[in-house]
Amino acid sequence: MRVLLLDLTHGGDILTSRFIENGDEVTCVDVYGISTQEQRDSLTALGARVLREVPPESFDLLASPAHCPDRFLNGATYGSRITFSGAVNRFVDNPVYRIEVTGVKGKTSTCYLLAHMLDRAGKKVYLHTSRGSGPYVGGKHDIQVKMSIAPTSILKLPTDGYDVVVCEVSLGGSTKADISVITNLVEDYGIAKNTRKASDAKAEILNPRKNIVIPEEREFWSKYGRPIASQSASVTMKGDAAISSPIECNLVYNGRTADVRLRGDYLALQYLPAMGMAASVCESMGIPEDAVIQAIESFAGVPGRGEISQENGVWKVTERNPGISYISIGRTLATLKEMHALDGAFAIVDPVSKKVCDKMDSAQIKDVLDSYNVKYAFTDGMGSEPEVPKDAKTVIRFVKEGFQ
Repeated sequence: MRVLLLDLTHGGDILTSRFIENGDEVTCVDVYGISTQEQRDSLTALGARVLREVPPESFDLLASPAHCPDRFLNGATYGSRITFSGAVNRFVDNPVYRIEVTGVKGKTSTCYLLAHMLDRAGKKVYLHTSRGSGPYVGGKHDIQVKMSIAPTSILKLPTDGYDVVVCEVSLGGSTKADISVITNLVEDYGIAKNTRKASDAKAEILNPRKNIVIPEEREFWSKYGRPIASQSASVTMKGDAAISSPIECNLVYNGRTADVRLRGDYLALQYLPAMGMAASVCESMGIPEDAVIQAIESFAGVPGRGEISQENGVWKVTERNPGISYISIGRTLATLKEMHALDGAFAIVDPVSKKVCDKMDSAQIKDVLDSYNVKYAFTDGMGSEPEVPKDAKTVIRFVKEGFQ
């Protein structure tokens, strides 16, 4: 079979090797022009034809990421077409219990909470997220490798030695997970130069067995013809919240309500949706309630996400992740307002490097900051540091890292 494979930066190299192992003739094209010479040489050595532009030829199969626009095809024709998720589906096997998590917001938080709960329940857990991959043991993530969270990353995850593999996926999945989770669709943004919607790509995570979504989105995801279950567990605040103070909450699990107390050394309030979703997955797996409660009460947040410290009487909050957007910034500001920590706040928005500046909608971010009357400064992505007002009571740093 003649295979045309587009894009080497989101796991195209992984799929190229799999197709070649399958006996196929592969032409892989670096449509974005950012692959390394080492990558291209290694694929050529495997037997692939590596090009910079798509040749105007006929192929049996076209495989490309869901977000890849058709403008790269240059007159090439093909018999059938699949996304990278569809290609992963062809090659993945499922010897280890695997949970795949996608969504617009809360993917990493849900994965970390789920790993923490399963670890507390005595499971041997491997965790793969945008922060990195490795075993999750004793409440700690031993990150051993950094790799993309594109669907193709699923083909690089362990197939033995663990009870459960928990993996974050950007767009799509394998459709072969034991449990698939979609955290939310707070923004159905356009992909492939706005010729497709994110929801269509994310729906490729849905499997024939168990899929969990938030209740208000169950009808939406049901249209894709897979069995959809609503999130059943929840964590809700009982009283008031103050920055750095423990938060009293109710956990609804297996139809019963229990008291839980969240730690105060991170922005626990903004993790409540992820806690509910992770608990729902555990509920469907038969995880004991006491393990879930212990996990929720001992959880200290994802490193870099909602970290809190105090210096010279000034609160410092750090939000560091690839998903910084006007939506996530709005959620953090709403959380701080609810915790009575937004008066006198100053925000620093840092895209880390100029490469990710164009991935931010600065105008929308400024509108959100203005709506909360928060003063702010944007860095230039070159390492500059803005001057913080002397009267600032809370300094919030939003660090947007490059997408993996």
